[in-house]
Amino acid sequence: MIKITLTFILSLCFFAPNFAQDDVWDLARCLRYAEANNLQVKQSAISIRLAELQEEQNEKSRLPNLSGSASHGYNFGYSIDPTTNEFEVRTIQSNTFGISGNGLIYGGGQVRNSIKQSRYDVAAAEADVSRLKNDLGLTIAQAYLQVLLTQDQIRITQNRREQTQDRLNRTQKLVNAGAAARVSLLDFEAQLASDDQSIVAAENALIQAFAALKNQLNLDPDYRMSIQRPSFELSDETDITTVTVDALYREALNNQPQVVAGEYRKKSAEIGIDVAKAGLRPQLTYFGNLNTRYSSLGIRATDEVTTERRYLGDVVDVPNIGTFPLQLDVPIPVTENNPFFNQLNQNFGQVVGLNLNVPIYSRGINNINIERAELNVLSADLNNEQIRLQLKSDIQNALIDARAALNSFNAAQKTLEAREVAFTSAQKRFDLGAINTFDYTAAKDALDIAKVNVLNAKYQYVFNLKVLDFYLGRNITL
Repeated sequence: MIKITLTFILSLCFFAPNFAQDDVWDLARCLRYAEANNLQVKQSAISIRLAELQEEQNEKSRLPNLSGSASHGYNFGYSIDPTTNEFEVRTIQSNTFGISGNGLIYGGGQVRNSIKQSRYDVAAAEADVSRLKNDLGLTIAQAYLQVLLTQDQIRITQNRREQTQDRLNRTQKLVNAGAAARVSLLDFEAQLASDDQSIVAAENALIQAFAALKNQLNLDPDYRMSIQRPSFELSDETDITTVTVDALYREALNNQPQVVAGEYRKKSAEIGIDVAKAGLRPQLTYFGNLNTRYSSLGIRATDEVTTERRYLGDVVDVPNIGTFPLQLDVPIPVTENNPFFNQLNQNFGQVVGLNLNVPIYSRGINNINIERAELNVLSADLNNEQIRLQLKSDIQNALIDARAALNSFNAAQKTLEAREVAFTSAQKRFDLGAINTFDYTAAKDALDIAKVNVLNAKYQYVFNLKVLDFYLGRNITL
């Protein structure tokens, strides 16, 4: 008996840290933490940002493009001077600079419709995140309830052991007094060992329940946590005995994010048809350009003028004297290298204009894009119909499960009441010696099983009620 008691004490010491945590979590905190740290939620936030960036890009496509350019190069041999467009057989160093821009005046409505489409895509992505958070909330609520259930099961097994220990002590006194056989004492000792084993199994179940909850919260497995025990009120605002599938379905259509996301995607697909049709319409754009250039061969005239004598040939003939060469003094301006910035100023040019692009034949690409967009609308319709059918099926199953859980809970309570009466009678009869230890233990086992069944039915019913609240658009609370 000393060994059994020592085992029980060590078991409690091992299990005590699970109930003596510094950090207490309630369901609301679990839900907030999961929404902020769950990896799937974080991934979905990236999807929203990508959709927002696409919307921003579409909106900025209304603005003009502006870019600058600069080049520096060397030409060798027979090449063109970029400042004079004349051929030169020399090495030329040149620079060119320019700023060009263009913008859309009319694009067949493509830009306007692309912006509308991207806004629907952002709204759909946000609805997807809401759905993910809702599903995560249900999963966490289920894990949270599982922890509470296993804690209650431990209390039942601990209470059972206390009762067995009490009976063992009383039987020990009877054996010592010669009023009971030693075999009764052995039966209670065996039952006490069995109760210890049940406590260890319940403790392991609690460890697993906490591990499942931590996994959903993305917490470290060694993180020390305990959960706050709420007070359960099974009297819910929703009377599941009178509520109908159609009533739940009509309500869910207005608040379920997957339905909202599907409708946004359908609208986006419909706008996609207008975007595709823009390819059949003309586009009018404007453009402008500023440019200048420099060449190492660039020269400029100075204020000085020099003369150069040029011989035009021997064309003057003086009779009996001879011929004389014809000469002409030609004035030639004096030149010098043209400075860099002076050339940039002299060669500065501007260009503005309009460009009209009229589609005539595009190898059928525009018609294919239009048909593809129409098929996307049809696909969105079918997908939304599938979402609605699945939603109605899920609601029907949830209502069936809730009603079944309520029936199971009521039946378990009635069974528990009957087992409590039977155990009270068995306890009195055992005290009077009318039944043996086996019959007493059987009655006690039946009572404990009934208590566990009530707990299981209770927590299952609570979870099923939370599922119905989920479809009604209510927050998940305990």
